[in-house]
Amino acid sequence: MRQLLIVLGLCAYAASAQHLSIGAIGGTNLTDDTSSGQQTSSRNTTPPATATDIFAPGARRAILGIKLEADFNRNWSIEFDALHREIKSTARTVFSPPIELPNGKQLSQLGPFTSVLTPWEFPLLAKYRLSLPRVHPFILGGAAFRPASVGTNLSHFGFATGGGVDLFARGFRISPSIRYTRWASKYGERLGSPLLNQVEFLVGVDRPSTQFNPSVFGRPISAGVILGVGLGSDFKASSFPGFVTQTAESNSGIYGLVLEAALSQNFAIEADGLYRPLHGSESFAGQSSRFAHLTWEFPVLLKYRFSASPRLRPFFTIG
Repeated sequence: MRQLLIVLGLCAYAASAQHLSIGAIGGTNLTDDTSSGQQTSSRNTTPPATATDIFAPGARRAILGIKLEADFNRNWSIEFDALHREIKSTARTVFSPPIELPNGKQLSQLGPFTSVLTPWEFPLLAKYRLSLPRVHPFILGGAAFRPASVGTNLSHFGFATGGGVDLFARGFRISPSIRYTRWASKYGERLGSPLLNQVEFLVGVDRPSTQFNPSVFGRPISAGVILGVGLGSDFKASSFPGFVTQTAESNSGIYGLVLEAALSQNFAIEADGLYRPLHGSESFAGQSSRFAHLTWEFPVLLKYRFSASPRLRPFFTIG
């Protein structure tokens, strides 16, 4: 799929914050990602038979991402995280007695089938550090956002709280913490669906900036937002005559963050995190429904600025 993009980057600094630092964050979930259990239904056969659906969560999965932290004073700061994780579950159906197939073989179960969701979570948290002489414990709380496609049963909004401690080594700040998130959902919890209560162990690593400009591990960069629109259809639609027909929409919005580090007067490195919902509609049996594929793109680009004038500097990027 080839598309043109029009984007507008805006350098945005936290004007009231003293320091803005950017680092990495990682960890794992301490609770199951999905609900487990089983449910049995009767099969209309002679003699009577049953089919039992068994659901189980997957193994613990790594959580990885980036963190931005704006320190306002010695005690208060704001932290924003972009966390990527996998939510894995398995399901199988057991037949009792086994089903006898036409070829004489017996079918005792179907599966196991594995389901993997890969959402992004975006907590926006207020952090308060306690004033103690040698250790730096903190508590935090705020909102959590999770864009997700229709049909995943993932909640889009939640509340997060937790606590941890800041440790300092060679200028780096290492922040292990325990975080609890309660996701809101009008559907409740179903067997095999993602749980609404989530507990995680996370460790953030950054290097607090010693100046107003934001920094990555102590090196100054510019940070901002990027907005734009895709030119042309969002994706190549497919159709199955007599069954399902898909129609792609066009010119969907693009939203994200931009980080740029200057290498010289003309060269710079730019990294973007672009959120792109790809929209379309699907027709089946005379009924139409709208859907969206929620995607993220992460371009890393080498940028060259031409020396034109102080107010206008055209540039070229590749990456």
